[in-house]
Amino acid sequence: MNRRRLFGFGGLAAAAALLLSFATGHHILPTTPSPTPSPSTSAPQAAPDPAPTDPDPDPIVDPAPDPVLPPADPPADPAPTDPSTPSDPTTPTDPTTPTDPTTPADPPADPTPPADPPADPTPPADPPADPPADPTPPADPPADPSADPTPPTDPVVKTGPLTTVSLTFDDGNASQALGASILGAHGLVGTFYINSGTIGTPGKLTLAQLQAFAAAGNEIGGHTVTHVDLTTVPNDEVLRQVCDDRVQLSSWGFQVRSFAYPFAEVSNAVAQDVMDCGYNSGRLLGDIRSRFGCAGCDWAESVPPARPAITQALDQFDLGWTLDDLEGIVLAAEAHGGGWLQFTFHDVCTGTCGELAIDSGMLDAFASWLQDRGTTHNTVVRTVGDVIGGPVKPLVAGPAVPPPTDENTVINPSLETMQNGFPACWYQAPWGDNDASFSLVSPGHSGSVASQVTITQYGSGEGKIIPTLDLGACAPSVTTGHSYVLSGWYKSTGVTQFAVYLRTTTGAWIYWTSSPWFASATDWTQAVWQTDPIPAGYTGISFGLNIFSPGTLVTDDYSMVDAAPPVVQSLVSEPPADPPAEEPVTELAPADPPADEPPAENPPADQASDPPAEAPAPPADPPADPPADASTEAPPAES
Repeated sequence: MNRRRLFGFGGLAAAAALLLSFATGHHILPTTPSPTPSPSTSAPQAAPDPAPTDPDPDPIVDPAPDPVLPPADPPADPAPTDPSTPSDPTTPTDPTTPTDPTTPADPPADPTPPADPPADPTPPADPPADPPADPTPPADPPADPSADPTPPTDPVVKTGPLTTVSLTFDDGNASQALGASILGAHGLVGTFYINSGTIGTPGKLTLAQLQAFAAAGNEIGGHTVTHVDLTTVPNDEVLRQVCDDRVQLSSWGFQVRSFAYPFAEVSNAVAQDVMDCGYNSGRLLGDIRSRFGCAGCDWAESVPPARPAITQALDQFDLGWTLDDLEGIVLAAEAHGGGWLQFTFHDVCTGTCGELAIDSGMLDAFASWLQDRGTTHNTVVRTVGDVIGGPVKPLVAGPAVPPPTDENTVINPSLETMQNGFPACWYQAPWGDNDASFSLVSPGHSGSVASQVTITQYGSGEGKIIPTLDLGACAPSVTTGHSYVLSGWYKSTGVTQFAVYLRTTTGAWIYWTSSPWFASATDWTQAVWQTDPIPAGYTGISFGLNIFSPGTLVTDDYSMVDAAPPVVQSLVSEPPADPPAEEPVTELAPADPPADEPPAENPPADQASDPPAEAPAPPADPPADPPADASTEAPPAES
């Protein structure tokens, strides 16, 4: 109690002293709030000083409770400090410690955070991980395209049976260059069956074109040297036609594996010859079902074929076919288990089309359809050689061509030996705008049979029979530089003459020349004429008496002998004058045969003694138009 009272008195005394101090002006309040800028740091340091220097002289004050009051009122704490202490506020100069803000020198440490930004790029590395996730959505869009007609991934169709299409072209006709171009524009390839003996002749492909075909991925196959019906000639001739054709094509740089039978005629013996010559397959025609025939046949050939030597194919294309037919045949094969379809074309036309020609627009549409079909269905276009497979076999040469003889070299000269209803080794050779018809009459000049050719309507050209245009089985052989005496017996309502053809070293046949005219004759009369020397580059000859006006010509007993000693030309009564001023061709290059001669005018019968202004022209391309067989009927159109 007393202490509280004493403390109370002491406090009153202190308060009085304080008031007195303010009154006398001795108490100085700090005017610089500078210490306040850093109160948290400097004030705690200055705070201990005032406590020990309490100006209160009263010793009775209890020091322990007093210090408790200043913390309760910080603004009063400076009051007890000695006025001299204001100099201490200079300690605020410690704001040099604000130089501690040099700790901003730490910002160089902050630049290390800028080094962190490279760490930030690592997050950008994460985004690449996100994009891959984005591409997965693009994988979904391909699912959308599957809605488009691009279902190459369509498991239902693609896993179905394979349907293979082969586009084949026969005879090496010049218009097939357009066909190859159309196929190439759609990424397709074909098989071109070539008669090597006709390459480079009028209306046919050139060697350069064939080489371009092969370079584009097309296949070059064999079709015999001169396009002869192999079932109508001796076996040696079959081997020459088939083997030598392959040898010639191979010498031009082609890999020859596939063969097509001319006129779609084959026998077991011929099929074996084809395989013996090194081919891997032989194509027939008309053995696959279509609206054009063979209703009981299969919808497609099997792969591999049951008999590669005789593969089954559709009928050849002709003017009766439509685009719907082409596509429908493929669709039918797809619907019946797939298999192999071989289409056969001959010519490609752009305007007026022949019987066996396909319009270029139709071929282009079919090729485009096949191209699209290949991306949406299990249907592909391949060459015949790729379908059959197998290596290119070694070459085999055919038998040698019979050498020339001094005797009559004409085979079956009297026309008495028959084959398929017509004299063996003889060929019906109509040409031009006329209706020449062929028949046999009896008796002949020396036997029971003679040949008769009749024309009732004539515009141009001629009708005749000549030895088959082959490699030596029927056509006589010749020697370069030799002349030959040709003869034949005839009866005719008008003038006649010999038309003469030569065979090149490659097997091609070209028109060479024609003899002077021989007068009309109602009785058997012999026509005899000697040729000029045979030019270099030719190995065979074919000839025959012709008719080139309305009327009838009967011929028999042909002959050809080497004019070892010159033979005097023998002519019929009313002999025509000397041959025309135009000399027969004496030099012809096999690769560049002469152009076709213009047809002779139709002379009146009573002017038979006058020579023709020009020799009549032969068929434009006789090798390309041989008979399917030796029958009296016209040969099939297929070649």
